[in-house]
Amino acid sequence: MKIEIGESLMLSWLKHIKKCQTAQLNWKASTHSWELHNEEKIKKIMNATMKYFMEKHNLNIYKNTTSHLQLLQQGEIDVLGLEVKAGSIANIYGVDVAFHESGLNYGSSIGTIERIIKKMIHTAFLIHGYFNLSKGTIIFASPKIHKAIYEPLSGSIDLLNKIFKVFELDFTFVLYGNQEFRNEIFEPVVNQSKSVADTSELFLRSSQMYNLFSDTKLENTSTTTIEIKPQKTSSITSTEPVKNDINHLKIGALVRNEFDRLIRNNLLSGEMIQHLLDEKYSKLTFDVNYPILRKINTDQTTFDQRMINGYSRYWSTIYKINGQRYFICNDWYEKNRTKFINWVDRLK
Repeated sequence: MKIEIGESLMLSWLKHIKKCQTAQLNWKASTHSWELHNEEKIKKIMNATMKYFMEKHNLNIYKNTTSHLQLLQQGEIDVLGLEVKAGSIANIYGVDVAFHESGLNYGSSIGTIERIIKKMIHTAFLIHGYFNLSKGTIIFASPKIHKAIYEPLSGSIDLLNKIFKVFELDFTFVLYGNQEFRNEIFEPVVNQSKSVADTSELFLRSSQMYNLFSDTKLENTSTTTIEIKPQKTSSITSTEPVKNDINHLKIGALVRNEFDRLIRNNLLSGEMIQHLLDEKYSKLTFDVNYPILRKINTDQTTFDQRMINGYSRYWSTIYKINGQRYFICNDWYEKNRTKFINWVDRLK
């Protein structure tokens, strides 16, 4: 079996970041020997998506595939992961990944979008049909997607989420591309490689070998809950590093490092926390389109609370501030750097 580096990366991501107890590369259903569940619903969804995408968006997503049985027999899932809690499946992940050095490309832009939408539907049908599950996370990941493809593809994936909800299926379709691929997948796995002592996973072994010869230290993107306890002293020394860091830290790393320091030094008042929970304040102060902080609701999954319109807009690290748990927005760009630094300076 040929293992691609992208597939190996996603395998490590599922195991070490998403905490899947089992993950398999190149998973393929035994369609001739396994029982097929929910066949009528699969047929209805296939007909509905075929009609909808053709009529509304002129996308021929199934091409020459004329039946649900033919679709189920096509291809495989690049990586399949199972997260088990309390003896039952808490989540199932079906991941397809594409690494194209010059940018995601399966021919034309339209052809690329059609192929990816078909892949994601195919994955959902396999899970619903052969695992008899009505809930799961379907992911397409690629580190480099051109804007001409990314934006319409993202819109099409949003539609998939809505269509499957109409059929009372709780599948979540997610696109990880470009900077989000790096923030949510690549860097967390690279950082995790330092704590995995012995592994046969191709990507982790490659990363460990690279680290033997590199002095570069990637920012810590741990997915665990952290509580930064305020210091009793108000030493001004701890509030100085911002301007020293701006020349060598990426904007995301700068934001996270500064929030770590602000929380540790008890520099976020209750009033400021309320401001950071407000979308208008975030836009006016930082030119960021989402609230900087999101308070975690115990009635929802943390995954769902990090998502906005199908995109992960908050880092997975959970911060405890004054006994409350928060996510911090990850949607930062270089245009936000000066406004962020000015805001930090004002807090001093």
